[in-house]
Amino acid sequence: MQKGFRWIGRVAVPMAALIVGAGTASADCIRHVYNRSPLVLVGSQAGGPSFTIRPGTSRAIRLSGPGGLDLAGYCAPYGRGDGDPAAFGPPAVQTALRYTAVLDRCYMEIGHDFFDRELGRGFLPRRDTAPFTVNNPKQGDVVLYTDTAVCSPR
Repeated sequence: MQKGFRWIGRVAVPMAALIVGAGTASADCIRHVYNRSPLVLVGSQAGGPSFTIRPGTSRAIRLSGPGGLDLAGYCAPYGRGDGDPAAFGPPAVQTALRYTAVLDRCYMEIGHDFFDRELGRGFLPRRDTAPFTVNNPKQGDVVLYTDTAVCSPR
């Protein structure tokens, strides 16, 4: 009788650990937004507070589940505004991106649905995101690269 209880204990404890561990598994990914332009980049993730990325720098963001990322590049002198978009004037470039974080895959949703089940919607572009480059250098990353020509009056 005692041997039966030892066997149950050997199986029950690891099974309980697996069940508890599975409940806390997360599909979060840490990705980056890079600013490779002379513009001041202001972003907001999933309607949250805004953040500023100065020229030549980057910021890590956490992608969790489906969500959105709003980005706008402003032609403001360096050091002006401190992240308040109202102090910069109208944006020179802007985009609104949707992202997905599922299991071990995090990506911006820009691709065609053809390989959606196999690769995710980030491989075959269906819309132009220039001057933003998405899903590069890693899936889920965003890079702004432009020059000051976008700041000249039109």
